[in-house]
Amino acid sequence: MEKIKGCLTNKSIPNYIFVILIGIILIFLIVIISVASSKSGQGDEDQEDISTLTPWEKYKKAEKYLYIWEYFTPDYIINMCKEHHFTRVYLSIGCIETFWDEYYSKGNFPAKGEIGSIDYEEFIKKLNAINVEVELVTFLSTEGDDFSNMARVDTVANMVKKLAQKVKIKALHFDQECSRTEIENLLNMYIRADKIFPVSAILRPGWLSSKLSNYKKYFTNQTFYESFNDCETLVDALMKVTKYTDLMAYNKDYTVVESYMEKLKEINGRHSNNEAKNIVEIGWGSNVPEDDTMHQRYIEDKDKFFNFVYDMAKKYKGITIHYYERWYQSLYCIWPTESKPYDGGEPKNCTYSSK
Repeated sequence: MEKIKGCLTNKSIPNYIFVILIGIILIFLIVIISVASSKSGQGDEDQEDISTLTPWEKYKKAEKYLYIWEYFTPDYIINMCKEHHFTRVYLSIGCIETFWDEYYSKGNFPAKGEIGSIDYEEFIKKLNAINVEVELVTFLSTEGDDFSNMARVDTVANMVKKLAQKVKIKALHFDQECSRTEIENLLNMYIRADKIFPVSAILRPGWLSSKLSNYKKYFTNQTFYESFNDCETLVDALMKVTKYTDLMAYNKDYTVVESYMEKLKEINGRHSNNEAKNIVEIGWGSNVPEDDTMHQRYIEDKDKFFNFVYDMAKKYKGITIHYYERWYQSLYCIWPTESKPYDGGEPKNCTYSSK
């Protein structure tokens, strides 16, 4: 058959399709290489940006969280979160036992002025508006071993659940510590509350290496005992029954603090259901032993401290500073008050007394 000019023969069609496919593949590879190069270049650019930052600027860039026990100055907290890049706040709602009769038993959060000049719903809305996550902090009793009124956590957890329908709340954080004889009760409390609303548990550094068997011998329920047969340490058990855990990585030594973080990361690797974070204590004059606070490290070498915060936040996906008022005082030499506007800016050189 005579070949018609300008048309393809049946034999040439497969060759034509082959050329088109090769062209598409080449274009696809060029696009992939271009995108990869762009991302690589952006990474180098970010690295260059970090290398030119001062330690204070690096500190502000780090992913950080802020613990708040006394919060009578909401505007300070909002402004501090903005300037210091705090992306999560642990906000106290007070001890359940302390505020039970007057407030929680009636379905109310502690009133404005009781433990802070604050309206919880409005304040959390303000934090949410600047993309700050919120965990509400409580504990059952002023005596860590008193679990006689455990049913009260149901009321508080349900109140938090109801509030979370109006504002964004990540978890109900229990800052509850107890002796080894009461660990069964502690675990039961977390299980109970977590059925209602996601729970975050506080961890002592000593619990990282504590074999669960040292505590299980005090358990009274055999079925409950056996449900933790797959747990090596106490922290494993706590991670198993909660959504979040926060380690009090308290120590004055940078190396020790990092070793705590490494151990937590190792244990957390066994629990994909749990998000684990670290808390460092920097408070001056707080109620923790001096050996558990990094305040002295901070005043000895601020730049080293700020670099440490940045490095740890990057390595462990965030770091929590405990706690707001003390840290503000360390930075700016004054206690935040309602009568004085937020100061902010670079840290000042303060004079401290050990008293």
